[in-house]
Amino acid sequence: MRVDLAREETVKAFVGTHVFTYDQCFRCGACSGICPVKKVTGVFDPRKIVHLLLLGFLDKIPKEVLWYCSQCGSCVPVCPMDVKPKEVIYALREYMLREGLVDYDTLFEWGAFAKVDPKKCIVCLTCVRTCPFKAISIREAQFAYIDPRSCRACGICVVECPARAIELNSIPESLEVRA
Repeated sequence: MRVDLAREETVKAFVGTHVFTYDQCFRCGACSGICPVKKVTGVFDPRKIVHLLLLGFLDKIPKEVLWYCSQCGSCVPVCPMDVKPKEVIYALREYMLREGLVDYDTLFEWGAFAKVDPKKCIVCLTCVRTCPFKAISIREAQFAYIDPRSCRACGICVVECPARAIELNSIPESLEVRA
């Protein structure tokens, strides 16, 4: 079943403001072939996500699957049509957040980002120094804050935090490692 035509056009217009070439995909599969996440899960496929967007079948993409993408960018240089699947997925995430189709509490439950317990944070700056994605800053309230849009759920901050103030849920069971 397709999403309604008005919503489909709104989503495509939103994605188009981020990635002008997204509609040039001819489903060659280069993005899926290089994707490290695709190699470990049967439910994540960047080619399929772009294709379903183009066909208007966004309701066929489980929302949490968009957050499986690590945003590593491996798919960008291999695409012969300059589609930038990473950017398409990022734009779809932004659309979902903007429209309230998903919220930060749900993302945290899915294991999409880490968050800080302000009562435990000792503001030692270890997390700020060790985050490779610069997702962590110190807020005016004097505790570390992790930007959900920048966090890639790598878990480095969780391991390095001496106060054990940072929590990251496990990746959902639906992200299955292939044998």
